[in-house]
Formats: sequence, structure tokens, C-alpha cells
Amino acid sequence: MKLKKIIPPFLVLLVVGCNSDDGNAPILAETTVSTANFIAIGQDLENVYQYTFDGATKVGEQVNLTQESSIARNYITLREVDDLLSFYFFRGGSFSLIIKDVRTGDFVTYSDFFANSPERSVAWGTNNASNVFLGFFGPFETRNLGIQDVDLQNSMGQDITIDADIDFVYQPVLFNDKVYFAYQDNRGDYKFTFYDTDFKVRGPILNFNTVPISFLISESGNIAIIKNGVEATLELYDPNSLGLVDAVPLMVNTAFAAGPVEDAVFDGGVLYYDFPYTQPAKFSSGPALFDTTTQENELVDLFGIVNNVERELGEGIRVTTQHYDTTQDIFLLGYGMLDGSTAGGVLQISKEGELVANILTDFVPTYFVRN
Repeated sequence: MKLKKIIPPFLVLLVVGCNSDDGNAPILAETTVSTANFIAIGQDLENVYQYTFDGATKVGEQVNLTQESSIARNYITLREVDDLLSFYFFRGGSFSLIIKDVRTGDFVTYSDFFANSPERSVAWGTNNASNVFLGFFGPFETRNLGIQDVDLQNSMGQDITIDADIDFVYQPVLFNDKVYFAYQDNRGDYKFTFYDTDFKVRGPILNFNTVPISFLISESGNIAIIKNGVEATLELYDPNSLGLVDAVPLMVNTAFAAGPVEDAVFDGGVLYYDFPYTQPAKFSSGPALFDTTTQENELVDLFGIVNNVERELGEGIRVTTQHYDTTQDIFLLGYGMLDGSTAGGVLQISKEGELVANILTDFVPTYFVRN
């Protein structure tokens, strides 16, 4: 087990060595934790790939998405809803979209479904199978925040105004037919709301004044909002009414970036997240667990694990992406080689801090499919 446990205000370091396998094998360590299944998206210098790994058989299947679905490396955004991966492109003044079903392999392309214009300055987009929801500022030079709901079949859209005098809007999260997002107005107040894609209306607006907020969807389906104040708290809100359900202190000794915390999971009172390391350091951040009941913060010893992996590989690596899979109780970390090649791999690390597996890939993983 390799964990650093932070019990505020003291730091306790627990380190137990892990065994290494044959350096030529893709699985570098043996533990009592099973090798996990995963789907990774990534790229080399020319193509985008999907890699589906079966933990039981330890066999992976690689699909070249560039050749199969014309998904080029220059996509500007990747969204995931249910089994659908959506790749956004901006070319020649218009937005295009390729939606890939990762389970069936089917894909559909919507070319030039929305033309950019001075009337609307698009900040972001997200979508389900039938519609795209574009957050924008407008009309023209104004700082009013709105959403245009675009039907992908006919490119027809309708606008709804969210709020006026907005300085910045953060990236959205689409969950259960609602687009949740945070934004900051020109007075410096941080706010949170949603757009209901079924009823085409805006939800209630929560105002957190000048306290920066981060958010994620908890595994229970509530909205978890982190208030990054002097005394940080994690608050749970009902996803429909945005009424406060619960609140707990969050003594994690770090602050989260405003907006969605896409690499974090809140499940069973435990926050699994990406802890930022004090710089300079080899990595910018690494896996951590914070128990809201005990207020204990445990850091996986990523440096020790990577040192062992690099000795086995005979090459340095750089971490590119991280995700905690609650269904398999495993941290997934994508990495690329430092030798200038386009090869990479996936580290599987248990929540106890054990290296479960190292799966080598021919490309650099940049995203793990959540569902």
C-alpha cells in the first residue's frame, strides 16, 4: 500500500513497498485487486484512437477513430453523455459535430450545424443525441449570457436568456436532461444554475457572492458544490430545485479551480480527486481521497509508483489524464513517454495506493470514458 494520509493539522506518511513483475510484461504488479476494464481515448501525431481493455482477459482492442469516423486530432471539445462521445470541430466559421456510440460503434456526423456570427459569441457547447446546447454572449457586443438550443436534424434553434452583465461562464455538465453550469457576473459574484432541456427553461439561480465555486455530480445524483472560501465546504443540492440538502467541511488543504471538477468523484462521503502538488515537482497533481466524515486526506504515493514503473520501462513518463472509476474502485492514469515517441499507457492504482496494472498503448491516452 502506498498512501500519504494527511490528518489536519498534522501530516502522517504511510509507505509500504509493492512488488514488481517482469519488466517485459504489460502488467507490472500483482495485488489482490482485480485488473479493471476501461475505455481510453487518445492520439499520436496523426490519428485519434479508442482503446477498449478487458480486465478479465487482459486483452485490449484498438480502433483508429480518424480512419473509421473521420475524427481528426484538431477537435476542440470532447463531451460524454451516456454511451455517446461527441467531438466538436470549428472550421470555416461553422461548428461541426461527430457523435460516436462507444458501445455499438455507430457514429453520426453533423457538418456545419451552427454558423458563428457577430450576433452570438459562443463560449461552449454540449449535447445529447438530438440537440446541441450552446452557451453564448450576446446579442452582438453585450455581455448577456444565453443558451441556444439547436435541433441537430434541421439546425433550427431557440434562445433563452440566463442572466445579464456576465464576466465569465465556466464549462457545463449535462446530467439527466439538465445543463448545469457556473458563471461570474461583472460584480464578481459567482452563480450557479441549469438549463432544463425538456421544458426549455432556466432553473433557479444560486448566488455565492464573491466565494469561488467548483462543482460536480455526486454518485447519488445530487449536485456537489465546493465553496473555496477561507473555510472550504462541500454542499449538496437537489438536482431539480437546487435546494440545499447537506453541507460538510472540506479541510483538504487545497483549493479547486472554479467551474466543473471533471476529474473528481464524490461517492459515499468520500471525494476522489486530483490533488495539486507544491511546485516545482515532477507532476502537477496526483490521485487523492478525502473522507468528509473523518476529515482525513490521503494522497497516493504517485512518485514512488512512477519511479518503479519507469525502472521497469527504462524510460520516463508524463501523466496526461486521471479518472477514478467508482464501479471498480480504481484510479486510472493515462501517460505518455518522455523519449519523444507517441507511445503511452494506463496505470491502474487501487484506492489503497497499490499499483494494480500498467497497460501499454501505441498512443497517448488523454481521456477515460466515464460510463
